[in-house]
Amino acid sequence: MILSKKCMFAVREVAMFKKNADFRCNFLIAKVFSFFFVLLIGTSVADEFHYINSLIGDRPSGMGGAYTAISTDPAGLYYNPAGIAFAHKQKFSISANAYNISTKTYKGALRKTTGESEDWTLRSSQLIPNFFGIIYKLGNSNLGFSYAVVDSFLRDQDQVFYDIRSAIPGITITRYVINIDDEDKVYNLGPSYAIKLKEDFSFGITLYFHYRSGKIIRNHFINLSNGEFNWENYYLSWTEYGIKPIVGFMWKPTDDLSTGLSFSRTFILDSERRYQSTRRGPSSLGFGPNDVDYRVIESDQKRKFPYNMKFGIAYSPSTSLLLSVDMSYYTAVEGRESVLNGAIGAEYYPTASIALRVGGFTDFANTPKLKTGLTDQLEHIDIYGGTFSITYYRKDSFFTIGAIYSYGFGKAQVIPGATTQQDARINSVSLFIGTGSSF
Repeated sequence: MILSKKCMFAVREVAMFKKNADFRCNFLIAKVFSFFFVLLIGTSVADEFHYINSLIGDRPSGMGGAYTAISTDPAGLYYNPAGIAFAHKQKFSISANAYNISTKTYKGALRKTTGESEDWTLRSSQLIPNFFGIIYKLGNSNLGFSYAVVDSFLRDQDQVFYDIRSAIPGITITRYVINIDDEDKVYNLGPSYAIKLKEDFSFGITLYFHYRSGKIIRNHFINLSNGEFNWENYYLSWTEYGIKPIVGFMWKPTDDLSTGLSFSRTFILDSERRYQSTRRGPSSLGFGPNDVDYRVIESDQKRKFPYNMKFGIAYSPSTSLLLSVDMSYYTAVEGRESVLNGAIGAEYYPTASIALRVGGFTDFANTPKLKTGLTDQLEHIDIYGGTFSITYYRKDSFFTIGAIYSYGFGKAQVIPGATTQQDARINSVSLFIGTGSSF
């Protein structure tokens, strides 16, 4: 459903259409079906309220993403390409999120006719490839090529709710049926080059081709207590193309200590979005027996991305232990606030053939904290995560298995035009595997 600003269109993915759409709608309809919008808020597919939606590569994933000052293997092509200048061998690696399941819950979002409230939970699960990278040595410099799925989302969910309050006096929603089919993926693909400017100092650059594609499909059927119904189907699809340069530096003043610094930003060159909706409404809201509301909107408006700066320090107090810390800063852009995230990781070798890794990270929301007395504010959920992995080495190859758990909490407003706020929770678990070899 595309509504003008006055009607508080709630789907975040089509917010950019507000500037291009000039449809007028009956305010009573928007008010009556405020319960309907509750199931649209927060359905932004690939999560644009946060910046660290995937940890890339098996070794960085085990260390919480604290990898800017390490980056000496193919995963460094993504975190800090300068690090591959210190790679001693040609290498390749591949990793995947073998399984991911996540839930987002809005506490008490649905208002029952009994006066009680009901939670609304969205669930997603998927199997996805995560990263592939290869390094090729060229004397004092190294070439690389990598492919990364930096964000991925898949949801296929059917839900039914009963006895929901309506804004029409004397009429309730006896049954609300919603079918959800969402998909969104962001891919980075491109070459890298790194060179040692001095024995202890290197420079590197990665130039990614950025591609995003996705869709949101919703089918809604609402039964009212007066015998009438409301049915709607809408389909939103999008593609965007761009480039993402990553420039990095690495300094290793001693064999035990290294520092890394990288800068990046995604620039969108082309974007296409298409929205289509079909609706059949009840006569009590002005729909005739044969009235069908059909709308199509297209847009080529381009998203703007923040600049990202990462700084990391890695220290090895012994040959069997490595510690690392990262800080990642994102600038403010298009109504989103600046964000500072942190990550910490450790790698320990109990034997020459086994590596244990643990890590922790933050993924703070880029939206402002909700204020009392205001309406239609973007949700604000801060996320904290922990990671663990174990790697087995055999000759010039390795195999890794690990897990990532993240938990977030904050506030949201899921009812347009209302000042009430709901507690919101996010839980996510990923199992990942990886393998690679030197050659």
